[in-house]
Amino acid sequence: MISLVVLLVALFSVEAKHLIYRDCNSSPNKIAHVTSAHLNPFPVVVPGDLTGDIVVQAPRLVEGNHYKLDVHIQKHALFWITVPCISNVGSCSYNLCDLLGPNTTECAPQLKSQNLPCHCPFQPGTYTLQPATFKVPEMSGIWSWLASGDYRVDAKITDTNTGEEVACYHVEVSATQPPCSGFLCNIFG
Repeated sequence: MISLVVLLVALFSVEAKHLIYRDCNSSPNKIAHVTSAHLNPFPVVVPGDLTGDIVVQAPRLVEGNHYKLDVHIQKHALFWITVPCISNVGSCSYNLCDLLGPNTTECAPQLKSQNLPCHCPFQPGTYTLQPATFKVPEMSGIWSWLASGDYRVDAKITDTNTGEEVACYHVEVSATQPPCSGFLCNIFG
C-alpha cells in the first residue's frame, strides 16, 4: 500500500513550479475535494526525496465496500500508452475501503506522525497534511521505464450502490532521474 501511495505521489508533479490538478467531478455528493496541494522538487526526481502538503475536505462519511477507485495512468512515448496494472500498481481498479481498510499495512509515517487517518472509515472533516518528505524509491525491473517522462493520471471513485461518480481528479505530471555524474557520464552523457 505504501508503495502505491509513493508511486501516485511521485507522479503528481509537473515541471511548471506548482502542482497542477483538476477536479473532474461536479456531483453534489462528492466524498473528497482537494483544497490545495504542493509538491517539491519539480519535476519529481526518481529516486529521491519529495516534499508535499495537501488539504482535503471530506464532506461525507466514507465507509463500507461500495466505493470503487479506478486509476488510469498514461505515459507519453511517441504517443500516449497506458501503464498496465502489474502487482496492483499502474492502471488498476480497487475497492477503496479494502485498499484503505483496517487490515491493510501500516500507515505511512508521514501520516501517522500528524495523526491523519489512512484507513476507512473516514469521518467528515478537513484533513491537512503539513509539509512532509517522502522517499521516492528507485524503480527497477519492469518499472524502470517509469522513472522519467510525461504522464496523464485520472483517478475516479464511484459509489457502486448508485453508480454515481463521487470523486475524480485529472493530473498531468513529469518525472526525471537524477543528473548523471562520474567518469562514464562524461563519456556517455
